[in-house]
Amino acid sequence: MQTAIAALSTSKPTSLPEALPRRWVARVFERLSGQLGTKMADLYAGVPPDVVQGEWGEGLAGFHEVELQRGIAACRTRVFAPTLGEFLRLCRPALDPEAAFYEAGDCLRERDAGEVGAWTHPAVWRAACTMSMEVRAGDYKACRVRWAHVLNREFAEGWGEILAPAMRIEHNAKVGPPPAEIRERLKQLRAGCFVAAEGAEASE
Repeated sequence: MQTAIAALSTSKPTSLPEALPRRWVARVFERLSGQLGTKMADLYAGVPPDVVQGEWGEGLAGFHEVELQRGIAACRTRVFAPTLGEFLRLCRPALDPEAAFYEAGDCLRERDAGEVGAWTHPAVWRAACTMSMEVRAGDYKACRVRWAHVLNREFAEGWGEILAPAMRIEHNAKVGPPPAEIRERLKQLRAGCFVAAEGAEASE
């Protein structure tokens, strides 16, 4: 028991993403204040600005610039200033596992049609690749626990790249003889092989 406790106390903790730089947080507040006026200041009245920006910086740790822009754009139609939790979900809608599951289903169908898919975060794409059968089945309740686990794991991996879908092979593609230039090239290759074979036999 003591050995196990010692192992836990000396194990390396999981690394966390760095907090969003204060200048980025200040820029986010500037944009939101431009949209909502004094409502942002009113929401945090009485709380030191350093404390507020520190919390927002930690909350937005690991968020991509694309996501920040998405959250800011979503606030244009809001009446009230967003709390940190509300802003996080505006930036990253896939924080809701159920919403991410149905996003994954739609985007997999888009990929079947040869498109990349309108993924809100590469983590959703990676999770969908891991659980493609379950996502395609569309039964969220049956796999929601594992889906949430896989999704959170992929979010911890960071942003990353979404690969283009594999090239599709059309079933109705017409198959015919190769063009004349290809047939001529094959003829030359066969002739060269025969010459090489005859030379090898003569040297034996």
